[in-house]
Amino acid sequence: MTRILCTLLVTLVTFSLMAQSNENEGETPADSVQTEPTLVENDTTKTQTPVVKDTTRTPQVKPVPQDTAKTPTPKPIVKDNSPTPQDGENEEPKIIYYQTVKGDRDDDDDDDYRYRYRNDNVKVRNRGSHRDIKTLAGNMSHSGGFGAISFKSTELRDEAIVFAGLRGGWIVNRTLGIGFEAYGAIPTAKFDDIIPESVVTLGGYGGMFLELIFFSNQVIHVTFPVSGGAGYLGYYEDWENANNNYSNDLIDEDIFWYVEPGVDLELNVSRNFRLAGGVSKRFTQDMELINTEAKDFETLSYFLTLKIGSF
Repeated sequence: MTRILCTLLVTLVTFSLMAQSNENEGETPADSVQTEPTLVENDTTKTQTPVVKDTTRTPQVKPVPQDTAKTPTPKPIVKDNSPTPQDGENEEPKIIYYQTVKGDRDDDDDDDYRYRYRNDNVKVRNRGSHRDIKTLAGNMSHSGGFGAISFKSTELRDEAIVFAGLRGGWIVNRTLGIGFEAYGAIPTAKFDDIIPESVVTLGGYGGMFLELIFFSNQVIHVTFPVSGGAGYLGYYEDWENANNNYSNDLIDEDIFWYVEPGVDLELNVSRNFRLAGGVSKRFTQDMELINTEAKDFETLSYFLTLKIGSF
């Protein structure tokens, strides 16, 4: 009997398992969606759902207290009214011009004032750095120099005599020339009343010169040179008629002083070359020669000068 009951129980369990497997195979996909399991405590009547954290909440930031005592006060903004360069244009540098003008005080001999001009039309008055000394040539604003070859034609005892010389000087502000000059006589003048034989004149003179220049930048302008120094003149036997005894060629000689003012008309050929021509009057002292007086050499001179330099 017991064996029969066990056989029936096994048969029933087998049929129930087969039936359950057939039901699982016939379910639709919608029926196969699994739901979240619920946690069952010992008491089957109570269920517990899991707690999901809300990650979208923004964490609260605690405000930091500010120390108002240490907070710096904002500086006022100064608006720059200077024009700004447009696109593609470079900003031009500021140029400051200085111009010396007379002082506006009663004492004109005090230090002068200098006015500074900027491109933003601001005029600032500054005191001069030093006292400007008033001179004949004015303030030193330009300096130059020159060298020259000069030829003079004059007379000695009614005989024409030619002098060739060199000049060199310093030019201050294109208004004043200072330098030195030297001339030598070309032995062309001959005299027959000194000795029975004819004699020639040898010698020269030179010294320092000052030259006032007016309108130097003009093509044609005027200068007034004045020179002074010492000179030498001697009568020598004409070597064309003399014998071979050269030790006795000297007939007479003397040393003299001179001053020679003149007027000069100058032509600016180029920036570094000038051509000048003029006339001068020579005054001598202490010149004594045979059959010759001092006034015989105090005659007019006509000269031509070629200047090369920086003017």
